[in-house]
Amino acid sequence: MFAAALALGNIAFAHEGPPFPILMDVPAGDDLVSVWADPDIGEAVFYVVLQTPSGGPPRSEPTVSMWTEPVSGRLARATYPAARQNLRGRVQFEAHPFFDQRDMWTVGFRIEPPGAAAHELLTQVESTPPGAGAWDLLIYFFPFALVGVLWIAAMARRRKIGSRCGARRHGSPTVARQEPRPLDVAARN
Repeated sequence: MFAAALALGNIAFAHEGPPFPILMDVPAGDDLVSVWADPDIGEAVFYVVLQTPSGGPPRSEPTVSMWTEPVSGRLARATYPAARQNLRGRVQFEAHPFFDQRDMWTVGFRIEPPGAAAHELLTQVESTPPGAGAWDLLIYFFPFALVGVLWIAAMARRRKIGSRCGARRHGSPTVARQEPRPLDVAARN
């Protein structure tokens, strides 16, 4: 089972940690926009959340897209569509840009409400390595394995001690002790 967990380590740890906020409650027309990111190298994930100032869903559903460009300018700007997620009572879009290496990136989000002017929000993020794959699993699993080994050792010791005590209680052969007799003083002389 441990070998199977190690083999699946790359799949299980392709995403290391939850997304974190990079923009919070930024005004865009009548709505507020928050962006959460998991900017791993390779396929990253960005969530764009739209709500009214009172916390409800926007009156009309906008079109959302995202673009990325390295701060250094070494690559041209790349644009990615953001797909609407089906969530109850919340308007959220998900985009999957591609980061080729660890770098600082300028990211832009274009919000286009129907029949209204488009809004663009900009910020910078650093793309991060997605983790060490199977090694992450081994590193995170180690404390649990150590506690398990210690627990098994304690239970084995307890069972060993318990079996010795149980043998004495349940009629194990014992040597009868004789009471010491007082020595006859005359017999010694």
